[in-house]
Amino acid sequence: MQRKAVLSGFFLLLMFSACTVDKAIESESRWFYRAMASQSYRIPVATSDTLAVLHTGDGRDTLVFIHGFGPYPRVQWQPMVWGFGDDKSMYIVDLLAFGASSSGDSLIGIAQQSEAIRQAMDSLDVRHYGLLGHSYGGMVAAHLAGMHPEKVTSLVLIDPLNRYFDFQTLDSLQNVLGRPIEEVLLPKDVEGFDLMQQISIKDPLYVPDFVKQRAIDNIYSENAQQREGLLVAVRRDAEVLQSELRGYPGPTILIWGEDDAIFPVNNGRELLQDYPLANLKVIRNSGHSPHMERPFDVLEVLKEFYLIDQSEK
Repeated sequence: MQRKAVLSGFFLLLMFSACTVDKAIESESRWFYRAMASQSYRIPVATSDTLAVLHTGDGRDTLVFIHGFGPYPRVQWQPMVWGFGDDKSMYIVDLLAFGASSSGDSLIGIAQQSEAIRQAMDSLDVRHYGLLGHSYGGMVAAHLAGMHPEKVTSLVLIDPLNRYFDFQTLDSLQNVLGRPIEEVLLPKDVEGFDLMQQISIKDPLYVPDFVKQRAIDNIYSENAQQREGLLVAVRRDAEVLQSELRGYPGPTILIWGEDDAIFPVNNGRELLQDYPLANLKVIRNSGHSPHMERPFDVLEVLKEFYLIDQSEK
């Protein structure tokens, strides 16, 4: 708890000491990954897409991190990257329409995201890797593992968008919140920012309204229309995804925040039937993003999982 408070205070200090929130976060992220001796790539994939990938660590085993729907994908994985240090060779992906990645398409589907990662890793001559995906990125990871199990050595899904998710849950959530889900996940005002935190985090940090507004102006407005298109594409492709997300036969761990307001933990129990070697770990006192809310608890689960995985090879 003490280390979490120190880490949270450090990030807040950065936010208050910079001219804008986005500059503070970008500065902190650059500092962190420079300290981790990382290397960045921008890799052409498909016809009009470019995927940004950052590499750090020189361990024998390779992990690919696939972020969720929030901004600054590389920041989202910092606690996990820090926890593994040099024990793993780690690739942190910016999904299309996020970070330094780009696409000419307005409706980017899960299959397109999955294929972009496969092509990028092939371009880097990385033939086998473990996948870690959170939320929207969890469905991308699940799709990639199901389509190319020969490339995937292990699979970690953290509160993933999944084929058992009932879209009526989103409709019910919209009714409770009083706003379309797009305006909550991509807030346009302070009230929307508060709603986003409400459904994403179990115990949100206090953030002054002026800082929230700066975040909206400088972070959430980036590629807003294209990101709204991602949600449209998920709804459009829902039936196809349900048939394509065929599970994965290798070592799998499902990690779920006990109080996830977006994807109920019962989805995790249903997902177990798709993954014959899977276990479900529920993280207490956590919402939709346990790897950021309870990073030390999640690191403990992951280190045990990879130790077991290695012993079975």
